[in-house]
Amino acid sequence: MPEITSLEERAAEPLENKSDVFERLSSSLEQWRARIDELVVQLDLATHDGRDEVRKKVDIAQNVFLAAHSKLSDARSDARASLTSVEEGLRQLLCDLGRVFEEAEAVVKRARQN
Repeated sequence: MPEITSLEERAAEPLENKSDVFERLSSSLEQWRARIDELVVQLDLATHDGRDEVRKKVDIAQNVFLAAHSKLSDARSDARASLTSVEEGLRQLLCDLGRVFEEAEAVVKRARQN
């Protein structure tokens, strides 16, 4: 999954200019939103056997996305207070999102093989 690695690497890059952290994280979140939407489409095409398990994973991925999105929104309004802490929390959420997404994607692939 080079795209997931790319997103994780992008989130982990050292910040030369702290003002770009929100733009980078917003961009990463939008890429995840698109990938989650693609997975929902794959869910609709999945066989019934794997559908429930994939739905649970997609729901978790969507919840993690919403949590990250909410945290980013909150951070924009109070960025100067704890940017380093917020950035680390968002990076962890992006890593969690990547892991859950990979799990959901694996279930879709297994369902297609059956």
